[in-house]
Amino acid sequence: MQFQQTYAKASNISHVGGRTLVDFAPDLGREPTFFQGRIKDPIRYRDAMIALRDVVVSDLNVKPKDHRAYQEWVQQQYVLDLIDTMGTESGEAARMLLIRQRIQELDRMRAKRMGPYYKARARYFNWLYHNDPDAWFVLDPVITVAPDQVFFEAFSLDESSYGRLAVHSELFDDVKDFAYGTTNIDFSDALLNEIQRIRSYRPTEFQVDPSGFEVATEGREVYKEKKIDVPVSWIRGFLQVQSAMTMPAVTFDVKPIDLYNLCTFLRRHKERHSPRSLKFLLKPGQPVQVVIEPWNEVMTFSDSVYLGDTKQEIRTWGRRRLFLLERLLPLSRKITVNLLGTGLPSFYVADLGNLSFTLGLSGWTRNDWAGAGNFDLLIGSSAQVTPEESKQVFSKMKWKKTATAESLAEWTGLPVPTVQAALRQLCSAGRVMFDLEIGRYRLRELTRDPLPVDQLRYANPREEKAKKLVQQGHVSLSRKEASASGVTLYGSVRTSNRSVEPQVVLDHDGRIEQGECTCYFYKQNKLMQGPCEHMMALVAIARD
Repeated sequence: MQFQQTYAKASNISHVGGRTLVDFAPDLGREPTFFQGRIKDPIRYRDAMIALRDVVVSDLNVKPKDHRAYQEWVQQQYVLDLIDTMGTESGEAARMLLIRQRIQELDRMRAKRMGPYYKARARYFNWLYHNDPDAWFVLDPVITVAPDQVFFEAFSLDESSYGRLAVHSELFDDVKDFAYGTTNIDFSDALLNEIQRIRSYRPTEFQVDPSGFEVATEGREVYKEKKIDVPVSWIRGFLQVQSAMTMPAVTFDVKPIDLYNLCTFLRRHKERHSPRSLKFLLKPGQPVQVVIEPWNEVMTFSDSVYLGDTKQEIRTWGRRRLFLLERLLPLSRKITVNLLGTGLPSFYVADLGNLSFTLGLSGWTRNDWAGAGNFDLLIGSSAQVTPEESKQVFSKMKWKKTATAESLAEWTGLPVPTVQAALRQLCSAGRVMFDLEIGRYRLRELTRDPLPVDQLRYANPREEKAKKLVQQGHVSLSRKEASASGVTLYGSVRTSNRSVEPQVVLDHDGRIEQGECTCYFYKQNKLMQGPCEHMMALVAIARD
């Protein structure tokens, strides 16, 4: 998927006259979005930006080692050992010694002949790294100027971690100019090096440069234009994060020192076998406990009391990604943990005072947000929404910038379920996002042009199978039981070789809260990769 971005200049940081200017260059092809003000606490801002960069460059996927050099060495040693074995007589030994010397001479000649090539290749990649970092597959981050904050969003290289840095309006002083909106900014490695030089004794100015829009019709040749082939998975990942954020979660606060102790234990111990999970033991009215497997080390967060009504045990994987928060722990007041369930995503929101940092982790490292985490399949709605109703909700979001579904229903006169369905549709189109920190929807247009939803919708074969099962009349709803928390559906589905019995629990918003099935897919994955086609077919029948 190709996007064109145009910048009047490159983002930069300058240290002149005892002050620091953080100058981000926005995409001129989008609606004017700019901001200008002084940062009150430069050190917190600096460390938070570096933590966001740590998320961007994080890649914990297992990378196969290159054994070619080792294999070449093994072959050379084999030849040399063979020569030593054959050289038993004096004359034969002398002949083999000459062969060995000849082999060594050939190796030196080859190294000498290839030397200029290796040096030229090293110089080229060094030049590319410093002069064209975009060639190293660096995607420009998304920045949004909102009435109450300016926030950045980014993904890790392995697409399993999502980072969101929110700089609240209280951190800014002497705000001179601003325009609300979302844009891409030019953010290079050189800019990061300058961010690391920010100091508290130098006043720091923050600026999403407004001057570029004033000359948008002049000097076209000085613009920096880029056509970036953005991976579809990058867009899908953003949409899947939004689906996960709107799901019901178990929430509790922990002290930064508790998370620090957890990370310290993981750094000092290297697991050699499975399981490699964090098992959260949650008992109503009791401190939260975490079991670190496979050592079964139990940590008790004495200041974190679980306030839920039911006893739960939730396991998460990919725990070493928590190291991304280590830099921020000394600056944090508290960490709010949001767990969606065993093997499902988790969100850690660090309260930094006038800043906040949200780290979203998929179920495990290899279960990236776009490829395997089909969390949008768990989000449903019993209401249907028309394009006109969706447009009406979006126009109110353009006006209000942040809102809840209930307030939007009051302003538009639409039923709450209809507004919720419209908001989910807008989230899927990249026009609106859900802010987990404040529990409200925000206006955040991910791209300049409307996203091609047909291309971005995850090509999930289970959705197609569920639709065919319904069309073929192979799905039957046995009974429906209502409760205070929602409704439970029981049914049966005929497949090609046997029948399965799905069972689904929906909350009042039509979201799949729990589910079971007798099929092989559910037995293997539970709900960690979304519901099976039999559950989706049962829910479709119930909604009809």
